[in-house]
Amino acid sequence: MKTRPLAVALLLALAPATFPTLVWAQAPADDATTASARARFKEGVDFYDKGDFEQARASFVQAYALKNHPAVLLNLAWSCVKSGHALEAEKYFKKFLAEGKDITDKQRADANDGLTQARSKLGRIEIAAAAGTEVTIDGEKVGTAPLSDPVAVEAGAHTVKFKGTDGGTDTQSVTVLGGEKATAKFGKGGAAAAATPTTATPATEPTPEETKPAPEETKPPETAHPPPGAESHGGSPLSPPATLWPAIVLGVAAVGGFVGAGVMVGFKGQAQNQANSTATQIVGHGGGGGTCSAPIASNFQQACAAYTTDNNQVNQDATAGNLLVGVGVVATVGFIAYWLLADKGGSGNTAVVMHPVLTPVVGRSLSGLSMSTSF
Repeated sequence: MKTRPLAVALLLALAPATFPTLVWAQAPADDATTASARARFKEGVDFYDKGDFEQARASFVQAYALKNHPAVLLNLAWSCVKSGHALEAEKYFKKFLAEGKDITDKQRADANDGLTQARSKLGRIEIAAAAGTEVTIDGEKVGTAPLSDPVAVEAGAHTVKFKGTDGGTDTQSVTVLGGEKATAKFGKGGAAAAATPTTATPATEPTPEETKPAPEETKPPETAHPPPGAESHGGSPLSPPATLWPAIVLGVAAVGGFVGAGVMVGFKGQAQNQANSTATQIVGHGGGGGTCSAPIASNFQQACAAYTTDNNQVNQDATAGNLLVGVGVVATVGFIAYWLLADKGGSGNTAVVMHPVLTPVVGRSLSGLSMSTSF
């Protein structure tokens, strides 16, 4: 673990006479920009030596904006590591290694060491989505699926938004600790691609012309008319079954399944919020990569236990919700089949028929599909 910038930075700060030769060799001594960059660089070294890494980072950012020199970039990357800006540090270390042409073996080793430290503090979010899906994390577009690598993020809770090629969208909250990887999935077609709620189209009312009685000579014989009660035997499939209790049981099971699934959605969301809050607290108290992996430090044992419990509860609630959705869907299909196919009875009495209207509402829910019905 380093406690100060690289030796070259310290030498540049303590030996002003050599500064123009080492860092700004191509700039005239009286160049105002060079002088300003040199002042910001020395200021950054002073802040770093005092342990004020945030101020050091700000000074090195200003110096690098004035003069894009590898020595400044490397010190900027280390100040980002020390001040808790791991994502910026990773970017600067990678840039130093990619663009540095005349760096020494020691500088390269130092940069690789810093890159390893930065990555240990970062989480990774792997994106699983159909090709062409636009992906945004915390308001910043990160690309279009498929992404070649998981997206590096600061440890903590993040908002992942998807937009499918068909216009479907979804938003997810993903929590990841340093050194860990989480997956954000977007189903084919997206949440917004769900079927639009529809209702059964009523039969077209016949026109007066269609209801006009046939001429006397073309009327069918009286024996062609159905006898009383025949309508209940072979009439409309929407007529109520002769035995209603199976339909009642299936209807109650369907409603109970969907209501139970909704309750589990609420429980799952509550557990996810608790997990996000705990992860944020762990990060806020210095937790990083492998904090909740054995062996766990004594000051993080209670927090890690709560984090693990909350994540387990999220999975349990999601599983229970999916099962309840399945029960609701099966019961709904059974209800419809029974209502249409069951014996309609033959009492010959006129009955008041209650026609069910099924209104499917299909969408994302607990990583599956949901459906509601109204009667």
